[in-house]
Amino acid sequence: MVSVIIPNYNHARYLDARIQSILNQSYRDFEIIILDDCSTDNSKEVIEKYRDNEFVTHIVYNEHNSGSTFKQWEKGFELAKGELVCIAESDDCCDIHFLETLVPQFKNKKMVLAFSRSMQISDKEELGVFPSQRKMNSCFEMDGKKFIENFLSKVNIVVNASSALIRKGFIENIPQDYYSYRGCGDWLFWIYIAEQGDVYYEAKSLNYFRQHFSNTTKKLFKSGNNSREVHHIYEYLNNKKYFKRFRGTWFR
Repeated sequence: MVSVIIPNYNHARYLDARIQSILNQSYRDFEIIILDDCSTDNSKEVIEKYRDNEFVTHIVYNEHNSGSTFKQWEKGFELAKGELVCIAESDDCCDIHFLETLVPQFKNKKMVLAFSRSMQISDKEELGVFPSQRKMNSCFEMDGKKFIENFLSKVNIVVNASSALIRKGFIENIPQDYYSYRGCGDWLFWIYIAEQGDVYYEAKSLNYFRQHFSNTTKKLFKSGNNSREVHHIYEYLNNKKYFKRFRGTWFR
C-alpha cells in the first residue's frame, strides 16, 4: 500500500533512527526504498545492515552525486510499487502511528495529499513546534485548490516532505519543472499535487524534522537563488488566480 522512499546523502549518523522509525510502524503494509546519492561518510555500512530486511525492496547507490534531492525523489517514484508514497528524509524520524493515522484518509478517492504536524529536532534533540504550524491545532480535510488559497499561497505549510503521504497516481500528472529548483522545489511540488484533489491535515505531531543550518542553505540565500524561486512560485500562483496582486503587495 505504501512505498517509503529514503533518499540519503551523508546522514549515516541519523540513518539507523530513520529506518527504525519506519520498521517500527504500527501499520505494516509498506516497502522501503533506500537511495544513496554517493555519500562520502559510512552511510553504506549502515544501509547494508538492512540488505536482507523483508520490508526493504530496493537499495540503490548512485555512482555520481545527482546534485538534486528532487532527482532522487523521481528515482524513488519510478521504483515505488505502492498506491501511496512517502518521502522519508534520511535525517528525520516519525512516530510509530504515522502511517496508521494518515493511510485511512485515502479511503476518500479524491485524497491526493495527507500530512501531519511537524516537530523540530536539533542535533541536541531539542523539540519545538514548527513556527508556521503553531496555530494549526485542529485536523481538517479540504479541497486542494482551497488549501492552496488558504495556506500555500502564503507559505509552504507542508514544512517537511517526511510529514506527508501522496497518492502516487497523481504525481505523473504534474509538471516536472520543480526538479530544477534548489530550495523551494518542494513548495511548488505540493502546490501541483494539491491542485489534483483533496488535502488532509493531521494536528497530532507525528513527524520529527531535523533542522540544519547548512552551507548549502546559506549559499542559496546569499546567491539570491531562493528569492528567485519564491518569485517564480508567486508568479505561478498569481497566474492561476490563487491570490490578487494590488499595488505591488501580494494578497489572497
